[in-house]
Amino acid sequence: MILNMKKTFLISVFLLIACLLTAQTGRDTLTNEKVIQLSKIGLDASVLISKIETSIPKFDVSTDGLIYLSSNGVSAEVINAMMKADAQAKAELANKKDMNDPKSMRPSGIYYYDPADSAKLFKRIDPAVISNTRSGGIAGGVVGGVVKNKLRASLAGSNSKMQLNESSPVFYFYFDRASNSNADNWFFASASSPNEFVLVKFDEKKNSREIVVGTENAYGSNLGIPNKDKIPFNSEEIADGVYKVSFNAPLKSSEYCFLYASSTPTNYANDKVFDFGIQVEK
Repeated sequence: MILNMKKTFLISVFLLIACLLTAQTGRDTLTNEKVIQLSKIGLDASVLISKIETSIPKFDVSTDGLIYLSSNGVSAEVINAMMKADAQAKAELANKKDMNDPKSMRPSGIYYYDPADSAKLFKRIDPAVISNTRSGGIAGGVVGGVVKNKLRASLAGSNSKMQLNESSPVFYFYFDRASNSNADNWFFASASSPNEFVLVKFDEKKNSREIVVGTENAYGSNLGIPNKDKIPFNSEEIADGVYKVSFNAPLKSSEYCFLYASSTPTNYANDKVFDFGIQVEK
């Protein structure tokens, strides 16, 4: 009796040490057969459950699998732990697949699809704040304001934080209309497709980037991106609220931004753009 207790104790200590080493060097894989073997050598259920929780489960928990486990002496407590581990592993796998599936809804926004990064295929483009300026100055004043001044939107910094090393990138727009609007996502609560956005190439300065957003003179102003500055893109709805955006022609190495071009809802300011850069080695 005492010898059996010592044997069980030593086996338990050995298994716990093995669990710690496995956690440091890589997780072990457990199957039904291995659990049966560990049960038959007399391991306490709590020790076996700890091993299950620190291992990669590869269990058969079908009806036949459960009958087989029970008939081979595996306790109900351990079987429950196996079923829990199996369900958790399947849920994690499903979530991972969903995050790699472009059709799966994610937080509203514009995402760059990076096939070169299998760990993070979708990279969200964060909005950046712009400020409006005016150009034309003296020339406009000399002729009594008849000459139109260009209204420009300026973005601080010479380069976007998101730099892409391909000239034909693919983007995905996600419009989760069930989410509540806030300062960062009202664009996607108000818009219904990428067709309400435009893509523009920045005029790059030393410490900033600029785009023309309208014109003005003494008689009034005309807001809007000039058609000649808009870069065409293709938009395809692949799921409800999910759009794939691509280009017929490669983009040149430069700085770009998507911006909302439709009417701005009350209480919101259209002072943000979604910027990125293209840097392709020649």
